[in-house]
Amino acid sequence: MSEKKVKFTVIDAIIIIVVLAAAAVCAVKIVPSLMQSSDSQKVSFTVMIQSKDKDFADAITVGDNVTISLTEKDGGVVTDVKAEPAKTIVYNSIEGVYSEDVMEDQYDVYVTIEADVDVSDLAIMAGGTAIKVGTDIPVRGKGYASNGYIIEIDD
Repeated sequence: MSEKKVKFTVIDAIIIIVVLAAAAVCAVKIVPSLMQSSDSQKVSFTVMIQSKDKDFADAITVGDNVTISLTEKDGGVVTDVKAEPAKTIVYNSIEGVYSEDVMEDQYDVYVTIEADVDVSDLAIMAGGTAIKVGTDIPVRGKGYASNGYIIEIDD
């Protein structure tokens, strides 16, 4: 009987290296998410909703339950509302300068929301919604709905 010798080629080595690299990438991506600890707590954050009319600003009241996701699963409670006249930057072509002008009948609405979130080393999450400064987030309550940007987080 003849015995076959197993030959180890360069292609075999490349395949082994690729498989090991894929396993290392999976380990780096998956293991930290399994090991991270999250702490459940209440966090307040402020959402700026730009250029709305006075009726919209008046519709939002302290104590309103609002949803802060598109799926309407994640929510919070309004703890403060402020409306300030909306401002815009306008270019004056005669003088060649930019100036800040107040927009008539338009308001920037600042809504402070308190929500139950999971705080970890990587993110602050209200259910499936990431709470990060600069994030565009929907704010929906009874009788109003709009999008705004998170401008401040108080934990």
